[in-house]
Amino acid sequence: MSLSEYRDPILKALIDMLEADGPADLVNHYIYGDTLAPPKEALPIVSVARDGTRILSDGTMQDRHVTAIVMAVIVDYTADLNTSFDLTRGTQKLYEYIEARDTSRNLKTKTLAYALRKNQKLGDNLFISVNDDGLLIDYGLGIEKRGSNIFSVEGILRFNVESTQQKPNLY
Repeated sequence: MSLSEYRDPILKALIDMLEADGPADLVNHYIYGDTLAPPKEALPIVSVARDGTRILSDGTMQDRHVTAIVMAVIVDYTADLNTSFDLTRGTQKLYEYIEARDTSRNLKTKTLAYALRKNQKLGDNLFISVNDDGLLIDYGLGIEKRGSNIFSVEGILRFNVESTQQKPNLY
């Protein structure tokens, strides 16, 4: 049996949008689904994965599908060895990718957070975080969590994607 070439249409819409409006360094570094042990030379990478889906009755003839998305931005911790002594290696690049800010503390364009907030409508009947708490971002270290000799800093972005669908039992 061969491997499936299925590309989840929700993840595809997210990745297509991020390829266009996200950080230039991350173009062609997005992967579908969770990753455990990426090759060190492939870093940085961004895994875009489903965490689960809730299907709710919308009180009409439609169901509301709320899909929890988790994006893991994985950067080589040793990538910035030449930075100033007061900057933690790798983390500055991670912050830059996810939520770099200007001197007024506003999100810069071409960051992941900006792209996700700017493009809340991903397509017909597909929206990012419109009826919930928005976007949650966490940071942490991954000491050989992703494989031998991979010391990573990681940013985890959590948000929901929503769509509606006519209830299947109406016909």
